[in-house]
Amino acid sequence: MDKFLIAVKNDINSSLKDIPEKYFDFKKNFIDPLGKATRTRFAYHIADALAIDTDKIIKIASSAELIHLASLLHDDCVDDGVKRRGNPTINFTFGLNMAILVGDFTAAIAFRKANSISSDISFSLADCVEDMSKGALLEENSRYKIISSDIYSEVISLKTTPLFKWIATSCGLISGGSFSRELERISDSFGMSFQIIDDILDISGDENSIGKDTFKDILEGKINYPVLLSLDDDYVRKRIEGFFNDRADLTSLYELKKYIIENGYIEKARDRALKLIEEVETDVHKLPNKKAAVELYNFMYSMTEREK
Repeated sequence: MDKFLIAVKNDINSSLKDIPEKYFDFKKNFIDPLGKATRTRFAYHIADALAIDTDKIIKIASSAELIHLASLLHDDCVDDGVKRRGNPTINFTFGLNMAILVGDFTAAIAFRKANSISSDISFSLADCVEDMSKGALLEENSRYKIISSDIYSEVISLKTTPLFKWIATSCGLISGGSFSRELERISDSFGMSFQIIDDILDISGDENSIGKDTFKDILEGKINYPVLLSLDDDYVRKRIEGFFNDRADLTSLYELKKYIIENGYIEKARDRALKLIEEVETDVHKLPNKKAAVELYNFMYSMTEREK
């Protein structure tokens, strides 16, 4: 795993190092292009479970991380984020225009890298980014509105899960096209579970540990999963509706954060994230490298326990 992480990081850096500084100084400002490297780790475990030489998967992982990085750059522009991976965001440091353009540039590099694997994989990455954009648009159209669980699920199935699915299906193509249904179910469940944990950390996480601003979702008019679970509670619903209507009473909002934590909604959300992984255990164990399949499942399970 360590060698794979280093190889992916080196592959990304090699794509960025020769870009002239007159455009953007990637070497200085993209010191850590992987962050937690979740997508890289997922690619490694999927490939290993499919019994693929992981050297063939480096560019898939690199492309996925670059697309993820581009999406974070754009998300920070939409959300006016000031902190990402423990550092000031590109939009905070250089302005909105520069951050958008750097995000576009980063995505272009990802597409070129994917195309060097195969045109089919590159085209499927375009479909993936289209879905991610639809999810972001649906989320934007849902701001400061009480949404249903169906809308929440649709946003996440479009915005978060497609990149995990692209990684899994691309690995499946390289392995010969087998296990496509299993890989789709595994990546769908893992993507949804991963997002639920991110939602939990937005409420209960420590900013210094997770490296980004916390309690942003409600402040930005987004219903995340623990809040969604708590909407049947009149105390929660009235305060969410009140804030969405006037967006001024921050004191009651922070009291609401404490209420959600103290009334068990964080634990309920984490239980759901775990159940999503348990639901695909059989699919994981159908993959050909049985020892690596166990490691894949353990990795997915461990992501439900993370605190950052």
